Amino acid sequence: MITARKIIDLIEKSAPIGLAYPWDNSGFLCGGIDKEVRKIYITLDVDLYTVREAAALGADMIVSHHPIMFGGIKKIEYGTPQGDVIRTLIKNDIALYASHTPLDCAAEGINAALAARLGISDAKPIESCDGFPGCGLGRIGRIEKTTLGEFAEKVKTALGTPFVRVCGEVDKPIIRAAVGGGACDDLIPQARAMGADVMVTADMKYHISKDSVESGIAVIDAGHYPTEAFAREMFADILHDCGAELVISTGQDVFKII
Repeated sequence: MITARKIIDLIEKSAPIGLAYPWDNSGFLCGGIDKEVRKIYITLDVDLYTVREAAALGADMIVSHHPIMFGGIKKIEYGTPQGDVIRTLIKNDIALYASHTPLDCAAEGINAALAARLGISDAKPIESCDGFPGCGLGRIGRIEKTTLGEFAEKVKTALGTPFVRVCGEVDKPIIRAAVGGGACDDLIPQARAMGADVMVTADMKYHISKDSVESGIAVIDAGHYPTEAFAREMFADILHDCGAELVISTGQDVFKII
């Protein structure tokens, strides 16, 4: 019999919970840790759409990248998005485990995979995690010499996204690139200090983007969903031989191009 606890052990071999940042809410978040798991629903986000889909599919457990209850909650109120998510999980006896910053920082985690997809070689963490060699947030390394505009096109193709936002001169030479899946604008100063010509991340604010370019580093905002959506594939690879059926969420990017 495979249990939620055994599923968690498999995930944490690849993405140790010790990699979680203090502000993060990764880990086992809901349900019975020793319950039998026959079907696992893999998703990027835990929202009403995904938990209802998981329930309709008869999932016993959800494995997610993004967690719930980030800021701590004092009440569970039905009729609110978070309250209804928790209610649906409990009503359908669905266990929930989230690996957020652990999967981001793992040696073969999201940021390492993002760097590989963009052709970044000799990639190293931008912000290392003490006690975990090769692990850390973001990645920085070399690429074949190109321009910012050409590299932006490569990012679009590699991530399957119809557009990116570029801040910087499109003919700027690029030989050293940094990445940070999701929202990693706080890593930009470190990436610049490490010699990055460009940082690929998401959720960029206007003034931070402007200040970054003026400090000498270009920015490509490729969107939160496109830079992390392949987390689902990574979970599927980790759990492919776990003994439970795996189903992948059909959830999509919250943003639409009109």
